[in-house]
Amino acid sequence: MTTDENRTGVLFALRDDPALAARAEALGYDSVWAAEGQGMTAFGKLERWAVYTDEIRLATGIVNVFSRTPAAVAAATATLDRHSGERAVLGLGVAHPGVVETFHGVEFDRPLARMHEYVELVRRYLRGEAAGFDGEFYTPERTSFWAAFEPERASVPIYNGALGPANVRLTGEVADGWLPNLYPHGRFEEAMGWLAEGVDRADRDLEDIDVAMYVLTSVHEDPSVAYEAAAYHVAYYLRDVPGYYGRVAEEAGYGAAVEAACDAETTEEAARRLPETFLDVVGLVGTPTSVRERLEAIREMGVDLPVVRAPAGTDEAWVERTLEACAPGEANTQ
Repeated sequence: MTTDENRTGVLFALRDDPALAARAEALGYDSVWAAEGQGMTAFGKLERWAVYTDEIRLATGIVNVFSRTPAAVAAATATLDRHSGERAVLGLGVAHPGVVETFHGVEFDRPLARMHEYVELVRRYLRGEAAGFDGEFYTPERTSFWAAFEPERASVPIYNGALGPANVRLTGEVADGWLPNLYPHGRFEEAMGWLAEGVDRADRDLEDIDVAMYVLTSVHEDPSVAYEAAAYHVAYYLRDVPGYYGRVAEEAGYGAAVEAACDAETTEEAARRLPETFLDVVGLVGTPTSVRERLEAIREMGVDLPVVRAPAGTDEAWVERTLEACAPGEANTQ
């Protein structure tokens, strides 16, 4: 495993290949993150990867707070933690209406209030506090089911995939880590201020919050190929998930790029409209050498745990190249 000063995670998103998780562990990665999609659950993939690994942390990245009850997530987390030898990490998020309403068929109602209550309840389940709970969204009573719940650990790290100011402040109040995605680097310092405000509200210490970040990492010996792959990835998030990632970019001063992408008739056209200067502020794009150098700049910016990910739609060889280019410590020179 790597030192605290050189931790790197990797997101495999929709891939389900235990060999990749084992390869990440061999290269010294701190954690491997699994997203949900294409009918596969993050927990299911991580349970499988646990069998092929020994030390690397196994993280949901992310599961949303609308599609499962806190009890279901606490039970799934505790099961993964037991099967993996206390390596589970719970990445949560409010997601967005496109996922919550059109796929799960649930109203996207008061997401931040729900997140606050959700985290509190998950922690109670894991601690075994069976006194019941009279919440706004959930009202479980003391039952034999709750009393018989015996997690491996009373505390599992919880990360919040927050983007907006209020959600980042909430992260500082209730979570163990912050996990933004496609976050413009120039806005990071301001966002750290929001995180500090949330920490102060809860009388916590900012140093206790693990600042992670999903880092789009498009690595290729030909920079033009790297930018093409990165552009398609970003265009998808801006055009096909409207009003979510785009809002953050607009507020960071990149409204023209967002508008150009959203007005395109296809994702391919949207990708062609994105300037390289914009891609450089939401990801790491270029040759293996340049990406490694810029990854260190992300750490210096204040990110404790960069979580690299290859662009969507790329093949396994691209993922392997990403793993090798961003491997912690001496591993990336081997």
